Amino acid sequence: MGSFNEGIVLVRKHTDLSITDIKRKIENKDFFAETNANDIDDMEELKVLVDHLLRLDADVNIFDSDTYGERVFEYQEISYDEFIHTIDRLKEVMEELQDVNNALSDED
Repeated sequence: MGSFNEGIVLVRKHTDLSITDIKRKIENKDFFAETNANDIDDMEELKVLVDHLLRLDADVNIFDSDTYGERVFEYQEISYDEFIHTIDRLKEVMEELQDVNNALSDED
């Protein structure tokens, strides 16, 4: 029970949802945390939450949404490894963009 309560506190801190809302979402197997997949800070913050919950042996399901509106799927479950790969790839893209910006600044 201690791990469950600790998990509730972690989720509450991340989402600002009430404890009642969190418990209801867990019972209904509903989403309680989401982030913008293009925001590295939000993604890393969500990773911290997921990592803490996994250390508590919580069942964590991670979903990706059809952000490009192609209607191929609304939500699709992805593995933790795919989640980490998405974060790593986003970091690489951000670094590449920073390199391009630096190169353009050096040309001025």
